[in-house]
Amino acid sequence: MKRAYEGRVTAVHCLPAAVGCSPYHKPGHGGGGRRMPRRMLAWGVVSALLIGAVPGLVGAQEVHPKAGISSVTLLNVGLGPVGTALSEGLTAWHGTGDAVFWNPAAASFMVQDGPVVTMSGARLLGGVRQTALQYGAGWGGVGIALQVVYGSVGDIEVRGVEPTPEPLAIGTAHDLVAGVTVGLPLPRGGGLGIAVKGIYEKLHMDDAFGIAADAGIQLPLPVFGGLLRAGVAVRNLGSMGTMEHERPRLPWSLAAGIALVRPLRWRGWTFSAGGDVWKPADDWTQLRLGIEAAWDVLRLRMGTRQGKGWGTMSAGVGFALSGWCLDYAYIYDPDPVRQFLGSTQRIGVSLELGGQDSAGRE
Repeated sequence: MKRAYEGRVTAVHCLPAAVGCSPYHKPGHGGGGRRMPRRMLAWGVVSALLIGAVPGLVGAQEVHPKAGISSVTLLNVGLGPVGTALSEGLTAWHGTGDAVFWNPAAASFMVQDGPVVTMSGARLLGGVRQTALQYGAGWGGVGIALQVVYGSVGDIEVRGVEPTPEPLAIGTAHDLVAGVTVGLPLPRGGGLGIAVKGIYEKLHMDDAFGIAADAGIQLPLPVFGGLLRAGVAVRNLGSMGTMEHERPRLPWSLAAGIALVRPLRWRGWTFSAGGDVWKPADDWTQLRLGIEAAWDVLRLRMGTRQGKGWGTMSAGVGFALSGWCLDYAYIYDPDPVRQFLGSTQRIGVSLELGGQDSAGRE
């Protein structure tokens, strides 16, 4: 899909989607006896580093000079309500589903987590649809994730070089991406990962095939007793075949982020947080921040995404019990012109095959 198809949607309603029972930081992980003031200091460092970047990113709204030149926009649209609520600042988080989508190094944690099958579906206004099937598990000391994602856009007006009162035809766009991700655990809680994806795109009567790769790494930082993890990922490096008379360009992106290795605890609540600086190929740099608070079976999430002259806020709630998870997320986009996928709603359900409650696992 061309990027222009993505940026003018005003609302979204998602079918049940599975993103893995809040798989990023498991509240059951102990804090190793560290005192709360030290942890809160680490929390402050994360907030100061990430939030301090906002003034440099937000300015007068402008259209990026390369906006709309990339194809297969589905490759940069995240999946599921958990990542949506956290504004998809997941480059340094661990887990399945959304985290692996943004950084293949997150698949390395599947070695210690049980296998998970996730299914998601979305129907957006403007005829945009998205469905996905994912499977993740540990095998032979490495983490493996398989993923198939399909997206389509309907009712696209086809016009010629000369302007006409009516379109020449009404077309559709279809994207299909299938890939495998391999994550290798590194010492002291780090991870290294790579993903290889086959791509098919059809625009009206023309189509093309391609191949792309993602690569990423996550490493604990040697500060605050290893409480923080850093992540770096580069995505969608590859090429497409010729479509009609031109070769579509893939939407590569580069991201760097920081997240808490383990949750902070306060009066029965556990808090996880992280954020990214994300640079897509054909848009300005974005800042993505997310925080999750968990208590017993309840999960509360908030996030914000900030770009050059625009911003969105997100919130979500989830419930996890005996391996079953139900999650909901909402994105508020106040800008009627920009509207990155607009004001969005997502709801999802999933089941961990191990049958364990995520509140009681690492």
